[in-house]
Amino acid sequence: MHLSFRVFFSCFVFLLFSALSRQYEVGTAYEYSYETSVLLNEPQPKPVSSAKDVGFKLRGKVQVTPVWQHSNNPHEQLLRITVESSKLSVKARQGPTPEGFVDKSSRVDAFRNDPIFVWWSSGRINKIFSVKGEDISSVNMKKGIASILQVQTSVVEREEVDASGRCHVHYVTGDPGKIVKLKSNCIPLNLPIFYNHTNEVLGAEIRSTASVSYELRPADGVIMQATGLETHFLRVVARKTSASEVISRITLQFTGEKKTSVSSPVGATESEVIRDLSKKTKLDLEAGDLTSREDVRDCIACKSLADLVANFRSALNANNLGSQSSALAFIRLLRKMRESSEATIKAILTSKKNNKILLQLLDIVASTQTSASHKAAMGFLNFQEERKILLPERYLLTASLATHPSAESINDFFNLVKRGVSNKHLYETLVYTVASLVKTYSRMPDNADKPLIAEASSYFQEKLGNCDGTPCTMLYVSALKTLQQKQSIPLLLDVVRKAPKKAAISAMRAIQTMPSNFIDDRIIKQLEKIFFGLDRRHDSSVKIIAADMLLQHTPSEEFLKMLLLQIRDQKNKEVNTVLLSKIRDMMDKGNQEVSEVFRKVIRSPEVGNYHVLGQNGLSSAFSRPFTAGSLNAANASFSNVLEINGGLLKRSTVDVFVRNHNESMRLLSFGMFAGGLDMFGGGSEDDDVTEEDQQEVEDANAGIEITLMDTQLRPYVFFTSKSELMGHVWSGTASERTTALQGSALLHDHLQRVPLQNGFTIEMLLTGSISYDFAGQVQISLWNQNAHSLVEIGAGMIIQGQARVDTSFVQTMIEFNTGVQTRLDFVSDLEFGSGVAMCMQMSQPNYEIIENVRKLERIPGSNYVLRKYKKRTIPGPGKTYVMNKKNSLLCNKMFGSEER
Repeated sequence: MHLSFRVFFSCFVFLLFSALSRQYEVGTAYEYSYETSVLLNEPQPKPVSSAKDVGFKLRGKVQVTPVWQHSNNPHEQLLRITVESSKLSVKARQGPTPEGFVDKSSRVDAFRNDPIFVWWSSGRINKIFSVKGEDISSVNMKKGIASILQVQTSVVEREEVDASGRCHVHYVTGDPGKIVKLKSNCIPLNLPIFYNHTNEVLGAEIRSTASVSYELRPADGVIMQATGLETHFLRVVARKTSASEVISRITLQFTGEKKTSVSSPVGATESEVIRDLSKKTKLDLEAGDLTSREDVRDCIACKSLADLVANFRSALNANNLGSQSSALAFIRLLRKMRESSEATIKAILTSKKNNKILLQLLDIVASTQTSASHKAAMGFLNFQEERKILLPERYLLTASLATHPSAESINDFFNLVKRGVSNKHLYETLVYTVASLVKTYSRMPDNADKPLIAEASSYFQEKLGNCDGTPCTMLYVSALKTLQQKQSIPLLLDVVRKAPKKAAISAMRAIQTMPSNFIDDRIIKQLEKIFFGLDRRHDSSVKIIAADMLLQHTPSEEFLKMLLLQIRDQKNKEVNTVLLSKIRDMMDKGNQEVSEVFRKVIRSPEVGNYHVLGQNGLSSAFSRPFTAGSLNAANASFSNVLEINGGLLKRSTVDVFVRNHNESMRLLSFGMFAGGLDMFGGGSEDDDVTEEDQQEVEDANAGIEITLMDTQLRPYVFFTSKSELMGHVWSGTASERTTALQGSALLHDHLQRVPLQNGFTIEMLLTGSISYDFAGQVQISLWNQNAHSLVEIGAGMIIQGQARVDTSFVQTMIEFNTGVQTRLDFVSDLEFGSGVAMCMQMSQPNYEIIENVRKLERIPGSNYVLRKYKKRTIPGPGKTYVMNKKNSLLCNKMFGSEER
């Protein structure tokens, strides 16, 4: 009995699906009610309409009529689709519950009732034919309806092309006559514009789901009901609470059928049939596929680029750099500039009204990254003037941070490098720009093997190999540091082994900033030789960097024991203190590998004693979080390595990292260096110097090295000799706050157009900008024998995401903004009267994170506008970061209970 039932059921399913494959018959018109909606909102627990969203609904009557069928293949037909009585409804505050839609007059009311014809073959639509000149939105809507008619009646996985693009489709069958179509990995065919940041941490995450559930008539497989649902989420990877959601539904409900007389076209092939169809219907038809076409955006209350610049002139003032207002102005103008022509952009640059904000405008032009913007800038700037480098250098600096550079712009800059420019500082910035752009270009999709990358890498390596002095070596070492190609590491190691102190430190730092997967066992062995001085005696900074890298790459028990034994004699207490601080910091952060090995090693009496663990130098190495990471946000933190020599600052490096669960990015590296300052007391304690360095007497020098988003910038040098230093002291040059570097740059940059299965298209956009202002001041009193310095790292940041649907009859949009403005202060106080004492403090003042969501809906050709706005402020407490115990004791000794 059981077997007989199974046989019967199998036969039934076979006969059922044989019947379903027949579907529509010539001479019958099949009528449907049609409804589709698009809603935009912040992410919700369930894909349902709420009072907070904006969006629209479109409904109408659809008629599907087969007008031709192949004489030898009943599964090949030409279907005519018409839509009548279309009506637009939009979300409104006065709308009825629960959905809140209200009918509105729109251009939908004037849509022509032109048909489209689809070439249907065994449930697949290969081509469509629409009437020339029909409204694009109307054609796209009909393509969405036609896409619903594309259905298979058996379990199958395959690629299909429909209104959403080329998709992977999986058909699942359930009860007889019920089928579910699941769509994934859809690639738009007619909307190819797409870019995202090459580093995931600063990217956008878009997650999509799409499905259509069918109920077919058992007798002939005619669609009785089709219900489609799709969702698209746009999230900021670094802050997933900053997000938007798009929900789209489509319903096709069978309402009846009727016999109709059809004047069928004649022909055996597609071209013959369409030719005869056009003749009989007198319609001028054009062929296409099911994919949506980009609609023409009806610009409402748009402003010209010149008007927008005038509106944001105050925010673009140099005094506002480092603020949220400056970052917001950058984003607004960037989006407009990406739509502007070369002539329009050049007119903005040459206008005398903009002279005071020209540098900020160049930041925006450089970040625009269109062919028009690049040509406008290159036509405006002069790279060969010896003394006027401010404008071209500012353009190069921001261009080096491009998120999706073109080969055209890289080749233009690379040709300038090869030809040379008259100013050496501008040439240095130009070299760094090419290196940075090539690095980013190499990480873009399908670019890894492009000849331009190998050409640039070979060029800089050859230049480095031919250098005959420290300045030249440091230039091309920094270029390779920015370029970040694995094949350059052996050459950089060679520089570490052979070059003088400054170049060796620079090369070691270049290797340290390479991606961690570049550091293999062979390089680890070279780093061990460097740290233990087996190839030559290395500067303490080189050894500290080498040790840091070795500790980051799962150190062995043998290595860690040898490291700790080396610091046992306390011969160089400052280096020893840095190394021990680094180990303790890694353990505090939960590095299990280092923690386990360290616990094993200190069990030995020769290691676990005061001489090893009781280092009391003023130097330090520590890391602290800026923000606490979670499942919904990236973790922002900084690490600081402070190296003291003779009681005075030798080198300090602050690295700011942004990390998520998969990747990290060095957002900023801010390094201070000083040397030759024995005049203020103290003497060198560094016994790890080479013979070349001993012969080379170091003159007084100090400066700042900045790397922004892994891109090296030209160092800012305070002074290079004692006479220059004393000139600053007597004149008080730096006693007032002085800007070292300021500007604006692009952080997040994502554009993706996602066609919906109803035929309309969402544009998903994410743009983030940072406006920065790095400044400092130094006050030295020879009378009081003390000095005070302040370094400020100030930044304002805005992340703006947008999801919008633009059609000829309605425009709807959601925009979310997250902004913050903060500062990191590094204060040093020095007393050099009777001995040397120094107190260092690092602090961050109170700050606020401001979030707002703006929703907008408009009907082109009418006065209807709906706006919704929400804002919240999240306070962030200020912090003072503890460095080490000895520094705290010195600060207390110098200032007592005085609040600082």
